[in-house]
Amino acid sequence: MAIKSHIAQALLVAFMLTSPAQMVSADDDHIEARRLLDAGKILPLESILINVRNKFPGRILEVKLEKEHRKIVYEVEVLGDNGIVTEVYIDAESGKVLSSKEDD
Repeated sequence: MAIKSHIAQALLVAFMLTSPAQMVSADDDHIEARRLLDAGKILPLESILINVRNKFPGRILEVKLEKEHRKIVYEVEVLGDNGIVTEVYIDAESGKVLSSKEDD
């Protein structure tokens, strides 16, 4: 039940799935995300957010699900306790933090 509510939360926060070859319409984002989750190709958003909060304390501003370099990646923007916004890129399949950078 909690996973479903967090998926819905992600959709409300700004859930996008893109690929270089095509853009998936906003109306279909949740369908594609659910398909990927059900197929075991991505981790639930709740798992990702727990990991992000542990490593990057602060307030989650935005979450996107994107395809980059043939990988599906969660991009999470965090407003840190220091007032700086950090973009965190996480492998959606493994949950591993790929990189992070301060937002301009």
